Amino acid sequence: MCENRLVDNGDGTVSDALTQLMWMKNDSYVDLSKFLSYKVALKYLHKKNEESFAGYNDWRLPHKREAHSLFDKDKSLHDKYDMIIHIDPVFTGGCGYDTWTSNTRGKITAYCYSFGSGTGGHKEVDDILNSSVRLVRGEFDNSKIKIGHIPEVKDMITQGGGWR
Repeated sequence: MCENRLVDNGDGTVSDALTQLMWMKNDSYVDLSKFLSYKVALKYLHKKNEESFAGYNDWRLPHKREAHSLFDKDKSLHDKYDMIIHIDPVFTGGCGYDTWTSNTRGKITAYCYSFGSGTGGHKEVDDILNSSVRLVRGEFDNSKIKIGHIPEVKDMITQGGGWR
């Protein structure tokens, strides 16, 4: 990977020289001190755009490949529970373990990507179990890293009647 890939812009954002994306330095858990369902994550997104966070109003949920582009097994940061997640420490520690993405299956489930394992899976959109969102903006340039398929864990929610 690129040596100075992720740059703290000093305004609450981090720029990625490799993918050309700009990320929020904090995730929703750091900002709100609570986990979010997918539906509430969309409201958080809307609020950040209304506020023109860091001077921009085109923030969005990442695609699962974009979220995966932050995963780096050689980097570590401690999440809210002091567990290791594998994203660059340029991001704020004490954050959520995963992020909601823009990948959905109708109105029932949305893909949640884990920065701990580098995998993800669909969760019910009303589920708030340890989920947060890390917003992004820009056009994803995949030409340098070529992220294809993201390893997916078995759907614990939608297969076999769920785990509740």
